[in-house]
Amino acid sequence: MSPTVSKNKIDARLRVAVVFDGAKLKPVWFEERDRSGKMRIFIKEICYTWTHMDGSAKIISFSVTDGNDTYELSLNTREYTWGLKVAVSS
Repeated sequence: MSPTVSKNKIDARLRVAVVFDGAKLKPVWFEERDRSGKMRIFIKEICYTWTHMDGSAKIISFSVTDGNDTYELSLNTREYTWGLKVAVSS
């Protein structure tokens, strides 16, 4: 039996460091801004990148891993806000 993976959305203000490589945006690390004792998570690999529209806002999403866990970071390019979902295996 294969494990199922769900993504839990985290409603937190995120701080994300990115590098612009030409026209490509590459997240390097992220942390929750509201959390005391915040932990910076360094991105080891960008697994997949995609875009979609949410109303009039373009969303750029990144499936990333720190080597142990998988996350989905999403940038709303209209509001310049980040969203985070954490993949959970069950």
